[in-house]
Amino acid sequence: MRILLATAGVLVLAGSAAAAPPEAHTLRKSATGPIAAIAQDGSSIAWLSSSTKTCDAVHVLSPGTPDQVFPQSASSMTCHWDLTDGKPQLAIAAKTSLALWTLHESGPAPFDDVLTAPFGGQENQVDRFAHASDGTGDWLEGVAGSGRILAYSWADDEYVNKLDCLSGGSCKREIADGGIRVVTLTGPRALPHAHPALQLAASAGRIAYIPATRAPADRPAASTGGPIYVVDGVSGDQVNKLAVRGVPAAIALSPNVLAVLTQRGQHDRIVWFSPSGTKLNSVPVSAQTAPQLAASDQLIVFRVRHNLYGVSTANGHIRLLGKVGQNPVGLTLGKSQLVWAENPGPGGRLRALLTG
Repeated sequence: MRILLATAGVLVLAGSAAAAPPEAHTLRKSATGPIAAIAQDGSSIAWLSSSTKTCDAVHVLSPGTPDQVFPQSASSMTCHWDLTDGKPQLAIAAKTSLALWTLHESGPAPFDDVLTAPFGGQENQVDRFAHASDGTGDWLEGVAGSGRILAYSWADDEYVNKLDCLSGGSCKREIADGGIRVVTLTGPRALPHAHPALQLAASAGRIAYIPATRAPADRPAASTGGPIYVVDGVSGDQVNKLAVRGVPAAIALSPNVLAVLTQRGQHDRIVWFSPSGTKLNSVPVSAQTAPQLAASDQLIVFRVRHNLYGVSTANGHIRLLGKVGQNPVGLTLGKSQLVWAENPGPGGRLRALLTG
């Protein structure tokens, strides 16, 4: 039944497009290897690319300036990292010219490193999160950047009573610790009052996040009907606490819109709110919607398989925006430009679509 509903949802969405979608164009090509992560803040766009010939590197494209590439040392941690081991993340804060990215290492004791660098500068490792093969321990979760805000989140998954579990009793787990850390030129610091957090979004000096509230058998997770927090990105003071139905799976934040993708069994939805916390509208979407959103004040973008759709925040109308190619990576919206990456072969390309 879920498959039938998902298919029907895609057909309804496709039928809502009254005109041919605009054409996407290629901003940059990565000839030496695929693109592993992307980010956008205002008019600045960044991507993390791998290379078998030179170094893995972060690239920043900003209008009116030459492309910046970093880190600049072949001895850096990033240079020869295997970016196919896990999913690296990337965020930028354009007003401070800082980038943040993550590197994952699998194995019996998996870990994630958090690194930062000024645009064009040398990298600095600021954090490491490690967990055991059974999933207990610290998990790196989300990253976000906007303006002067650059942040990452984490959650600690632990047994309620490890000795009881080892002796054949209950192996129930809980979220024991976690939070959000913001990064400045002087390094990271804990964001006051923040709960253990999963996915983050940032805009206009605020951070929105999905709290980690339960610990199933694999890793920290959100709860059905769990809240979404919106906090000040400097003080951590709560701006809003919003209730949603279903399991919050993805969020996106713009100056005047908070969008949430909720998974509700056979009926996934996108719901959006005003800065004051007022629910503005919601629309049903396919159960095959990727757990990733991008948003501006006018448009919420989501992906179903290889199709990109836009939801008007004014009236809830859904239209087909375009299609993505093979192995798509990321989805970000800024300055009326939707950006993602595609990796059709040994190289990658950064794609963009004007959304009006």
